[in-house]
Amino acid sequence: MAEDQHDLTADDRQKPIGNLRRESSQALCRRSLVGQHLAPLIRRIPSSCLSLDGIVNVMPRLKKRTRFHDLGSSGVRSRTLRSRPPLSRFQEIFHAIKTNRYPNRTQLARSIEVTTKTIQRDLDYMRYQLGLPIEFDYARGGYYFTKPTTDLPLFQLTESELVSVFVAQKALEAYRGTPFEQPLRTAFQKLQAATSNPGATVSISWEDLGSSISFRHFDAYLPDMTIFAELAKAVQIEKAVAFDYKKLDAKAFEKRTVEPWHLACVSGQWYLLGYDCSREARRIFVLGRMQNVSETGRAFFNPKPGDKDIHPLFQNSFQIWQSENARLEQIVLRFSGRAAQLVRERNWHPSQRLQELAGGNLEVSITLNSLEEIVPWILSWGRQCEVISPLRLHKKVMSLAISRREEAGY
Repeated sequence: MAEDQHDLTADDRQKPIGNLRRESSQALCRRSLVGQHLAPLIRRIPSSCLSLDGIVNVMPRLKKRTRFHDLGSSGVRSRTLRSRPPLSRFQEIFHAIKTNRYPNRTQLARSIEVTTKTIQRDLDYMRYQLGLPIEFDYARGGYYFTKPTTDLPLFQLTESELVSVFVAQKALEAYRGTPFEQPLRTAFQKLQAATSNPGATVSISWEDLGSSISFRHFDAYLPDMTIFAELAKAVQIEKAVAFDYKKLDAKAFEKRTVEPWHLACVSGQWYLLGYDCSREARRIFVLGRMQNVSETGRAFFNPKPGDKDIHPLFQNSFQIWQSENARLEQIVLRFSGRAAQLVRERNWHPSQRLQELAGGNLEVSITLNSLEEIVPWILSWGRQCEVISPLRLHKKVMSLAISRREEAGY
């Protein structure tokens, strides 16, 4: 040992790392006490493996053999880390700290099956974003709350935001009886539970809101839920469907093969927009008039229109009715008396424009691609609605009004 130390000169100790490749294996071993014990083994390793390039080439293979040896000797496979949703991790970390277990990052990583870096990011988020008073106790070796904390403050809503959410829940009652009902109801129940606990910024009685706000509307008509489910699936996977359909004035069902594009609920009625293969044209079908819906397994022959193409189709109709290749027309109506005030109070169509006239009268302009659905709406206002343009709409409304008076015996 003394001889080895005597041979290790000052120049050897100060030799830079760049000269490591030119040193002998004995010199490398003498640089540390561990190296002295490994000297006999190092003498049997070729000098090429002790260069920097040699070490880089050998290490990956050495790691692989070591890992294989560990698995073979122990017979136990290494634990696989699984990534859990952040909310789930927050809840487990919060519970571990709240129950005064004083967990550290290693313990949390082992129980949640993630890395310690993930735990550190979660702790930072909970401390700085959620405002939880988390500190590390060096005496106990774990995290704790510096002040009493009862709930995980995941939802911090203002009163107006919470009321808006509740109003949205009331409006979504139109989806009762559809596949959307249960997911929507579950989501709102979670919001209710989160915002009603003491940890929320605002706590409002949902029961009080329920007695204060309500919606009255026509429920969506779906006599057979399997029809909706089959069509929704076909729209998603873009497969043609076949079904029996009975038109409004027909006495019997007829077979239709359709490439379904879009499902829409308008005024409490569900419609399917798609390409009718037999008629080679776009058509709209009422789900309540279908039966025996089945998937054909055939992919679309015609390109499915995107959202930007489908939205204008519904935007330019008064409700759902559309004329094939019809041009857009501007409809101008003049309302008087009580009808003017009632029309003024609502938004009847996205394109409507209101102009106030003398005497409290009101002029409404609407752009549509079909006149079929707006005619009954105009007639419902009686003499307090006058058609200014187009002329063909004026003639149609006057003709139907005269026919109704004659049928009533006026």
